[in-house]
Formats: sequence, C-alpha cells, structure tokens
Amino acid sequence: MPNPLPGRYDWHMTTIHSLPTTRYALRVPFGVILPIVACVLTCHSPLFSQELQLQLAGSTSPSSETVDAKTIEAGLQEVAENGALDETLKASLQDLYHQAQQNLQATQSSRQNADRFELNASTAADRIREATAEIQKQPTAAKVDVSPETTVETIKQELAATKAKGTEASEQFQQLSTQSAERQKRLAEIPAEQTKVEKELETTRDQLAREVPANETPVQTRARMTQLRSRRESLEAKLNELQKELKAYAVTTDLLPLQTQIAQRQVQKLNAQSEQLQSILSERQRDLAADRVDNLRKDLALVPALLKPMARENIEIAERLHWLVTESAKAAQLMSESQEWFEEVKSAKEKSKERLEKVGLTDALGLMLRNKRDEFESLKTEFRPHADLRQRIEKYQISVFELEDQLQDVQTAIKQWNDTPDASRRDAEQRRLLEEREQLLSEALQAQKSLLQTMLSADTNRRELRLVIDEYIELVDQNVFWIRSAPAFSLGELKNVLPATVWLMNASHWQSVGDQLPRGLMTRPIASWGGCLVVLALFLYRPRLRKTLVILAKEATRFDTTFVVTAKALLITAMLAIAWPALFGLIGWLLLANPSSDPFVLGVGEAFVITAIYIASRELMKEVCRVDGLAEIHFGWDEAIRTMLRFHLRWYTAVGGILIFLIATLNAYGDPTVRETMLRLISIALFIMSALFHSIVFSVRSPIFVQTRRDIPESKSYRWRRVIWGVTTGLPLLFAVMSFSGFLDTAFTLGKLLQFSMLLLVSLLLVMALTFRVLSLHYRDVSRRQAIQRRDKKLSAASSAHSDGLAGDVSIELQEEQTADLPKLDRDTRQLVYVITAAAALFGLSYLWSDVLPAIKIFDRIELWNISIGETVEPVTLRDILYIIGTIVAALFAVRNLPSLLELFILRRTSFDSGARYALTTILRYALIVTAAIIVLNLLSVPWTQLGWLLAAASVGLGFGLQEIVANFVSGIILLLERPVRVGDVVTIDGTTGIVSRIQMRATTVTSWDRKELVVPNKDLITEKLLNWSLSNVVNRLTLQIGVDYDSDLEQVQAILQRVVTEHPDVMDDPPPLINFDTFGDSSLNFTIRFFLANLDRRIGVTHEINIAIMRAFREAGISIPFPQHDVHMKP
Repeated sequence: MPNPLPGRYDWHMTTIHSLPTTRYALRVPFGVILPIVACVLTCHSPLFSQELQLQLAGSTSPSSETVDAKTIEAGLQEVAENGALDETLKASLQDLYHQAQQNLQATQSSRQNADRFELNASTAADRIREATAEIQKQPTAAKVDVSPETTVETIKQELAATKAKGTEASEQFQQLSTQSAERQKRLAEIPAEQTKVEKELETTRDQLAREVPANETPVQTRARMTQLRSRRESLEAKLNELQKELKAYAVTTDLLPLQTQIAQRQVQKLNAQSEQLQSILSERQRDLAADRVDNLRKDLALVPALLKPMARENIEIAERLHWLVTESAKAAQLMSESQEWFEEVKSAKEKSKERLEKVGLTDALGLMLRNKRDEFESLKTEFRPHADLRQRIEKYQISVFELEDQLQDVQTAIKQWNDTPDASRRDAEQRRLLEEREQLLSEALQAQKSLLQTMLSADTNRRELRLVIDEYIELVDQNVFWIRSAPAFSLGELKNVLPATVWLMNASHWQSVGDQLPRGLMTRPIASWGGCLVVLALFLYRPRLRKTLVILAKEATRFDTTFVVTAKALLITAMLAIAWPALFGLIGWLLLANPSSDPFVLGVGEAFVITAIYIASRELMKEVCRVDGLAEIHFGWDEAIRTMLRFHLRWYTAVGGILIFLIATLNAYGDPTVRETMLRLISIALFIMSALFHSIVFSVRSPIFVQTRRDIPESKSYRWRRVIWGVTTGLPLLFAVMSFSGFLDTAFTLGKLLQFSMLLLVSLLLVMALTFRVLSLHYRDVSRRQAIQRRDKKLSAASSAHSDGLAGDVSIELQEEQTADLPKLDRDTRQLVYVITAAAALFGLSYLWSDVLPAIKIFDRIELWNISIGETVEPVTLRDILYIIGTIVAALFAVRNLPSLLELFILRRTSFDSGARYALTTILRYALIVTAAIIVLNLLSVPWTQLGWLLAAASVGLGFGLQEIVANFVSGIILLLERPVRVGDVVTIDGTTGIVSRIQMRATTVTSWDRKELVVPNKDLITEKLLNWSLSNVVNRLTLQIGVDYDSDLEQVQAILQRVVTEHPDVMDDPPPLINFDTFGDSSLNFTIRFFLANLDRRIGVTHEINIAIMRAFREAGISIPFPQHDVHMKP
C-alpha cells in the first residue's frame, strides 16, 4: 500500500510493514514499538492515527474475517453518528451496509437450503428402501367395509372425509409429477449458475485482496470491506448450496419415481374408496326410500277413510323422493366418470408434451398420439352436453319452488295444530300425517337441490372435458401433421373392399336409417315439419322462380334499373341453388336429432350433412351461370365462361357429392383396417376428380383468362395463368400421392383446406362481381347527373347575353376547387376493390392454412430484437416486420384510393359543395396516415408510456418550429369547411381588393384588378379582419360622380341622369337609384349618382355603359361638361 503521508513519516510505515506476521513474532516487537508509535501519533496528526489503526487491523488477514449482524449494525450506527460526512457520502455508506444485510440474509438462506439438500442426500437410501417396501405392501384393490348398522349420515361424513383426502393426495401427486420436469430444468441450469457464482466469487476475492485506495477514509474502507466480505460469504454459501443440490438430485434419482408411484396409487385408492362409498350411499338411500314407500303403503289400511287421500299424497311424495335419490345417484356416477376422464386426458396431455420435449417426434410416438387422439375424439361424442339440459334445469328449479311452497304450507298447518290444545284421535292421526309429510317434503327438497347441483356440476365437468380434449387434439395435430398415419398402399388391401361394400349394401342398415327418420320427426316436431315444408316449397316453386329470374333479367337491362333488381336476382338464385343441399341437410339433421346407437345411422346422418355443405357452393355457382342469370345479365360474364362452368359443374358436383358421402359414411365403419383402405381409395378418386376439374377450368386457354385479358390487358393473373393451372391441378394430385403413401390424415386435412380455399375464392369472386355491379350502376347515375348539370349550365350561358363577369372583365383566370374526375374515380375505385379482394383472399388463406403450414408460423420464431415494457420483454419477430411492410403498403394504397371511394359513394349524396368534399377527403388521408403509424408502432411493441418524451418533443416542435405551418394548414381546412372565402369572391384584405382565384391548404391567392397575385396565408384569413363583398349578399352599390357647367339647367340634368340610370337593365329598381346635387365645384356643379347592382360580375362593365349613355344624353340636350378652370387675378 502506498504511504498516504510521504516524507517525515516514511520510516514509521517502513518499520510497520517490515514487522513479522506470525503470531509469536508479533508479541515482542509490538511491545517495544507500540508505545513509541503511540507517542509520536499523539504529537502528530489524528489522520495518521486512523491510518495506522487501519494498517494494524489489516495485518490480521481481513479477508478471513466474517460478518455478522452486530458488525453491520455497528457500522450503520457509526455512519449515522459521524457528523463529518456529507449526506451523499453517508447515504452511499448506508447503502453498502444495507447490501451487506441482504447478503447476510442470502447466506443464511443458502445454508438452510444446503442443509436440506444434505439431509435429502443422506437419507435417500433409507427412503428408497421405505418407498419400495410401501409399494410392495400397498393392496392392489381398495375395499371399504361398511356395516349394515352404519347410518346414512355416517356414510356421508366418511365420504366427505375420503374426498378431502383424495383432493389432498391428488395435489401431492400433481406436485410430484411436475417435480420431474422441474428437476430436469434445474439440472440444465445449475452448471451455468455455478460458473456465474464462481466468477463473481473470484472477482469479490480480488477486490478484497486489493490495497486500500489512498483517498479513502477508514469509515469508507470499513463499509466497503463489510459489503465485500458479506458478498463473499453469500457467494460461497450459494456455491455450496448448488453443489449440495446436484448431489441430492444425483442420489434421489430413483426416489422421485417411487414417490410419484406411491402418490398415484394413493390417489387411485382414495378415488376407488370414494366411488365405493358413493355407491353404498346411493344404494342405502334408494333402499331407505323404497322401504319408506312400502311402509307407507302398508300403513295405508290403518289410516281412517277421511285421511286416506292425505296418506296417498304422502306415498306419492315418498315415491318422488325415491326417484330423486335414484336420479341423483345416476348423475353422480356420470359426474364421477367425466371427472376421471378429465384427469386422464389432462395427464395424457402433460405426458405427451414432456415426451415430445425429451424424445422428439418419431413415427412410433406420432402413431401413439394419433391413437390417443382418436380415442379422446370418441369421448367428445360420448360426453357431449345434453341438448335438453336447460329445460331439465328449469323444470327442476320449478320443482324446488313447488316443494318449498308445499313445505311452508305444511309447517303452517302444524303450527296451527300446536296452538290447538284439544284434539281427537282422528286429529292426532292427521297431525301425524302432517309431520310425516313435513319430513318427506324436507328430504325431497334436499334431494331435488342435490340433483340440480349434481346436474350443473356434471355439465361443467363435461364442458371442461371437451375443452381439454380439444387442447390435446390441437397439440397432436400441430406435432404429428406430417407423420404417416397408415402404411403405404399395397395390393393386399383390395381384399378389404368386399366387406365394406357388403356393409354399405346391407338392407338392414338402410332399414335402420328409414326407422330413424320418424323418430327424428317426433323429437322436434315443429322444427322438423317446418323444415320439410320449406324444402317442399323450394322444389315446388322452382319453375316460378326461373320465370321470375327471366323477368328480372329484362328489368336489369333498362336504363333506369337499380341494384334492387340485382339483389332480387341474387336471392332467387340462392333459393334455386339451396333446394338439394336443404334436402340433404334436413335428412341428416333428422337422423342426428335423436342420436342412435347404430354407427351406420350416425355415419349416414353426418354424410348427408357434409354432402349438403359440399354441393351448396357448387350449386350456387351453377345457378349463377344459368341463362338470364346473374353472370350473364348483371355481371357481364362472357358466354363461353358461363357455358363451360355450368357444364362441368354438373358432373363435378354429382361425382364429388357421391364420393364425399361415401367417405363420411365409411368413417363410421368399425374395423380400422377396412376403414383406412376404403377412405384411401375413395379419397384418391376424389383428388383425381378435383385435379381434372381444375385442369379444365384453369387451363391456359380457358375462357376465364381470355376475358380477363380482354377486360384488363395488364392483368397479372393472365401472365401467371400457367402457374395458376399448375398449382390448382398439381395440389390435388399431390394429395392423392400422399394418400397412396400413407399420409391419410395429412391428405384429408389438406384436401379439406383446399376445398375451403376454393370456396373462399369463389365467395370473394361473387362479392367482387356484386361490388362491380354497384359501381357500374352508381357510375351511370352520377354520369347522368353530371350530363344534366352540363346541359343546364349551357342553357344558362346561352340565355345570358352578358360577358363572363367581373373576373372576365379583368381577364382573371379562376382556378376552381378540386372536383372529382369521374372516370378516374371509377378506375381508382375498381382498383381498390381488386386490392381489397386480394388482401381478403390472402388473409383468409393465411388463416385457413396457418395451423398446418409451419412456413407461415416460422416467421414468428425469428426474433430480431427485444423491447422492454416495464418488467416484461416483448420480442419483435420477422412476422411483425412483414406485417409492418404490409400495413405500410396498404396504408399508401388506401391514402391514394379510399378518398375517391368516399367521394364517389358518400360525399356526392350530401349537400356539401366541392370545397367541403375536398376538405373531408384531405382529412381522411391524414387520418389514414395516423392510423397506419399507430398500427406500425403497435406491431413494433413500442410502449406508449415510453413515447411520452417523443410526443412532448413533437408538441414543442409543433409549438415553436412548425407553428405557422400547422396554423396555416388547419386554417386551410377551416376555410374549406366553413367557407368564409370562396373562389370567385371579391375581397378586401390589407388594403388590396381583388378576386379570390385559388385556395390551397397553406395559402390563398387573391388577384387584384392589376392582375397582381397576392398570396395570403390562410391563418390571416381566419384571424385577421376581412371584407368579403360577395359572402352572403352580392347586392352592391355603385357610385358615380358627374360635373356640369354652371349655366346648365339643374332639373333637366337630374331628369336626364335619372332616365339613363333607370333604363339600364342591370340597375336594380329596389332599392331605387338616387341622383343628388352634392357640391359647387371650382369648375362645375357636381352630381352624385348612387344605384345598386344585383351582383359583382358586371360592375366595371356597367360603369362603362352608364358613363357612355350619360355623355350621349348630355350632348343631345346641349349640356356640357366643363373643363377644369382656374381664374388668376393679378394685382399691380
């Protein structure tokens, strides 16, 4: 350590550092030297005394000292009482001591954990032996001995205690089950923790071994050393804890499975005992209820004749009690079964997850998971919620109310009997019957409530069971999708065709189907017969619907047709297309309304429903393409397209429907080997048929692409027609090959998704066609209105013989506010519809295929960076970036095209003028930009709480740097909305009068009479004073000054001026012109002419015309206008 006091004290430090460090050697030198040193230090600096004491303390190996709570408290007290320390340094030293306290607590905790791990390791062998012996001693079957003398209440108490023990044992079993995964996780984490602790411990020891800094006071040194020593002890204890933990896990590897097995057996034992006690309780309750009914029937003969009706009512209540007890036992049994299955499925899900994480996905594991999934799927059907559960619950609830009312009435009657002191024998018997009824009603009420609660609990258990089954199925489907579900096809499988055919052609099976239909009709008669009537009406009215469609086709070709005609045609087309699907769906619904135990009936019922869904979309497309149908008259599709689709949809729908029906029916076949063979063969045929249909419809010379190229020459779908043909034809063939190779489940799922994808695309195509129909009709109406407006404007211009107005007089070109270009609006809107349809198709296909294509989900696993939000960390993935790019592209496109759509469909139907419409579309553009920015920030997981500084900075920037720009922008919007100034208005601002020639978002241009353009910021037009000559009233007064000779007849002058002004056609009669003799001028008598004009358009022209007319009239009357005269009087 360097000497903090150089010079005169060097010899002291040298002597001290040269002293021996052994315990024996310290005794002699310090006895001689220490008094001398003390004397010197007394005569010199106290600081040196502190330094020397610190060196003496350091000579006793400070790194080996330990820290206890007393040392820390003493240090805190020393810091608190030291007045020489400033507040900052004092807080820093106190923080070091607080850290030492935390380290001390961590040390104690680590030592306790280490002792616990050491105890577990030392007793592991004994506990393994005890667990093995306990497993061997545990009985294989749990028996419950209940004597006949045991009462029902005692059995109930024992059952409740057993269930409580079972719940506790189940919780213990779950804890032990999760310990295995936690232990594996800890075994992977401990080595890294050891390495980290060792590095920190080495760093701490290095800091302890360093010399004390020269500028550090003893108080600081003691605080720092205390914190470091406590930190060292904490790390040493933590390292020891980790070592003991590893050792404990190593020696107890065999113990945990034994403990789990014991806990599982205990759970099974207690559950079995609960079931036995529940069974015994139910049986005992049923026996007691039956015995009570028998006893009441026997006692009926002893009851007086007048009281026999009351006794019979008691027997009925007893019989009802017996029924309630029986139903409660059944409901409790079902609830117990569903709960057991729930626990089993939940356990299977956890085990499957664990095996997938440990072993990975193999063919054997995939096959096992598929088998489990099939088993649990059948459980969903078995434990599906009852359809009449709500009605039964309402019925039982009403029964509870009735029993409560009856019990209250009986209790009231008994109370009245108690108030009567004298009673005959018959009265006593009646009282006994009432008390007996009270007990029966009380027990029946309790049984009814118990049954109601059991049913509700059982229904909840069923729903929870179905939910966990769905989770398990989702887990299996996500992991075993690309695993074979069957071996590859072999010729030996053809032998399975014969038994499947015999099963399908069995007359008794179809007889069962026929017998099931009447039962389905009787299950829900109103809905069933209503459905039959609807289906019958659809078939009977088909000819009339076709005639109506032809009539609508003629109406659709009229020049004044509306979209209502198209909507009616769409409704009729749907009614024509839904007839056969409705028939098949009705048959399937009737077969499934009252579920049968015959799998063939269930399979046929599901087949009818699935076939109805399959043919519905094909029938709709076929009816759309009929003669005089939607495609021909309303959509304008080419005849070649309609003929091709209608012809090929006939055989495609018929053959596909038959194959779909066979697949759904054979799915109920019992033998899995035969079922796999038949499903494989039929699915291959279905995929080949779909490939053939797609190959015809999407061929490179298909009429679809021909019309697409004719309507849209730059269409990308035409350029990619070969790719479209290859994909639509190749995918079904690929699925057929997959079925042949053994990927049956994969092929079925992909084939189903392909069908849904085609249905989605066809639906979007019809929606797009309907949208184009709306656009065409609207475009026609708007074009007609514009033509009428242009015609009216031309007629108005032709009827006026005047000039173009004030602006024309001074040759000012007015730039009108932006108006919609109708053809451009139509093009933009159609392009927007194309893009929206493509985006909807993309998102729809992504949603349909996201669960089976890892390529879509894999982008979510590629994390680019992380963003901290409070205590959580949100990753930004590649999928987020792709979404951001898509959002930006969509926003740019929307900013460009959505205002046109708003202008075309909404704003033109309002009373807004062109300026207001322009303002609204501009606001919409900025709103879209802000919305896109919010979406992008959300996708980036940017926390809004951390954007406060950015928003504040932006506010400051807007408030100072961009204040004028923002003010002018907002003022421009106000100008366009409130319209205080319009293009063509005559205004006076800043002493300049002119015509408003252009209004933009930042500034407005005013052109003066000298054709000089004055650019006025919009803010000035809003905040400053403005004179608008033509805002609400364009009537204006024109003033002319006329001077005549002093010799003129003033009455004649006034009459001439009155006549000239009045005769002008632009001068208003009301208010009338005013002719006044105002002043005696130097050279003339001055008259002022005041008259009003209806508008400002011809102000200059009227002035010119009236002045010429006055000059002409004066000349005819001999009245002269004098020249300016000036008399000069000269004095000698």
